[in-house]
Amino acid sequence: MSEASSGLVGAWTLIDYTTTDLAGGRVRHPLGAGARGVLVYTADGYMSVQIAADDRSHYATDELHGGTGAERASAAAGYLAYAGRFEVSPEGIVTHLIDISLFPNWSKRQIRRRATLRGDLLTLGIVEPITVDGVSRTGILTWQRFAPSPVSASV
Repeated sequence: MSEASSGLVGAWTLIDYTTTDLAGGRVRHPLGAGARGVLVYTADGYMSVQIAADDRSHYATDELHGGTGAERASAAAGYLAYAGRFEVSPEGIVTHLIDISLFPNWSKRQIRRRATLRGDLLTLGIVEPITVDGVSRTGILTWQRFAPSPVSASV
């Protein structure tokens, strides 16, 4: 594992996720200003990311695969998730080699992010513009390394 890759290994919590419209420069929070997320990079080269809007509504039922079509659509619209392998170039570009994704179009694709690591803060800049709500955007995701918590001897 490269030195750049090893600096990413661990669990990260989302601090901020913004996008900027390429036409006009408007800055937005696609999942709201209170979006929450977890990003994990493992030493053996795997990654997983989950980001959720803070205001997602609960289903009317507690059945795991329940929910109406509208409830499911709303839940998916407020959530971003994918997992796969990752690689880091000497130039600081992190490539997520996506195996599975909530957004089916990203499955079996690669997404590149420009990584900047400063202490316990990681910023991942969107390299190739993405389309959100019909608008081409770039963006930045800011993550903070999870502080280690005491491990209990009991399970």
